Amino acid sequence: MRNRWVGAAVVLLATTTLSGCFGSDPYCDAVKEHEETLNSFGAERTDAAYADYATAAKEIAEAAPESIAPDWETIAEVTDGVIAAQSEAGVPLENMGDSDTVAQLSQEQRDALNASYQAFNDTVEQRRAVVADIDDQCGVTLEQPEAKE
Repeated sequence: MRNRWVGAAVVLLATTTLSGCFGSDPYCDAVKEHEETLNSFGAERTDAAYADYATAAKEIAEAAPESIAPDWETIAEVTDGVIAAQSEAGVPLENMGDSDTVAQLSQEQRDALNASYQAFNDTVEQRRAVVADIDDQCGVTLEQPEAKE
């Protein structure tokens, strides 16, 4: 009788472990849903692209394990910060390469934009952490897109 219980426990444990690997995982589902956006993160510098990046990061953060959720939340916040700064300056991100447009901005607007860009750039550690985590946890390896200048 004891052997039956041990056998049943082993089968239950194996089933639970395997379903954890191959079953539905909200975090990995969210990552896979946004994989295309994640692969292009930062490569397209437009208001619409950054809005997509922020949405992806927010949705993944909501499903992420506690150990990595703060990194996703930080990425979402700073990406939203870039969008907000662009909106407040009245200049779409895609027009920031135009020196005449930038020259018309006040120093205060340029400072606010630069602060938002710096906050985004300061998330290198968080971005590396989430890339490694989704590779480890979800088996999703992101491409390394070259950002447009």
